[in-house]
Amino acid sequence: MKIPVYRWKVDYLTRYSDFNPLLLFAQKYEFTPQEYCPLRLCYAHAVILIEDGCGTLLLNGKEHRLQPGSLVYIAAGLPHQWVTDEREPMVHRCAYFDWRYVHRPEFHYQRDYFKGADRPFMEERASSMPGLQLHQVMKVNNIALWLSYFNAFTQPPSILGVRSPIESLQYNAAFQTFLHHYLTLAARNDAWCDPRIAQLLDKIDNAPLEQAESELYVWAKGLGMGRSRFHHLFKQETGLTPHEYIQRRRLHQAADDLTETDLTVTEIAHKHGFSSIHYFSKAFSHAMGISPSQYRQQRLR
Repeated sequence: MKIPVYRWKVDYLTRYSDFNPLLLFAQKYEFTPQEYCPLRLCYAHAVILIEDGCGTLLLNGKEHRLQPGSLVYIAAGLPHQWVTDEREPMVHRCAYFDWRYVHRPEFHYQRDYFKGADRPFMEERASSMPGLQLHQVMKVNNIALWLSYFNAFTQPPSILGVRSPIESLQYNAAFQTFLHHYLTLAARNDAWCDPRIAQLLDKIDNAPLEQAESELYVWAKGLGMGRSRFHHLFKQETGLTPHEYIQRRRLHQAADDLTETDLTVTEIAHKHGFSSIHYFSKAFSHAMGISPSQYRQQRLR
């Protein structure tokens, strides 16, 4: 029996009315060959990408073998332990966040978010999770693309709450863009995202930009969507038009070149198909919150 639209909307709004994800801190973490990680409990939720190396995650009594491209979700309060490979130690990209605001006036450092051996776990300090069902461990193919998402909000290690409001806003905006991409991939319940758009996003994220631009409407037609319906659903699910989404991906690739190559800003603009350095700088600043030159300086500190 089909649920009436108004009933679905009431149910959706009830479950997600206080849905307000907030990035707490993010970092790159490199394990040493002999490093030992004890069993941990965290008050925040975490999304972690295995950038390099391999190892094992013991999560809530289950063992998961990890390799480059493994994308892990750990809900607040779940016991877990990392065991890195001695020959190929893991390198993590980590984002710790709340699904909704939690008042923790006594939390000032990252270590405060992890239960200590000398104190009990306080359930009231943990961020509750909305009505989402997420895959705990997945595998992504385009590691470089996902690294670019993490790069946009990975800041010098500190709690965002103790940084300036402008910096916190900048990093959290980039994190929420990342979280959208993550949820379209990881959410199990169809109410969160139209499965056809999720398939299209996966195709776009794993194809060369030129191919994505030329075949986008062919892919949409193959999934049973006409041009106008496709535009409507895509904007509804992502908050962006298809062109804006592809442009955002292009900017993420340019951001990687700013920190990983010696190309000039002008050369990077031309490489990624921007008609002028002025247009590139304006588009980059709008998406990232800072100019290309500032982004390069910030990442190379």
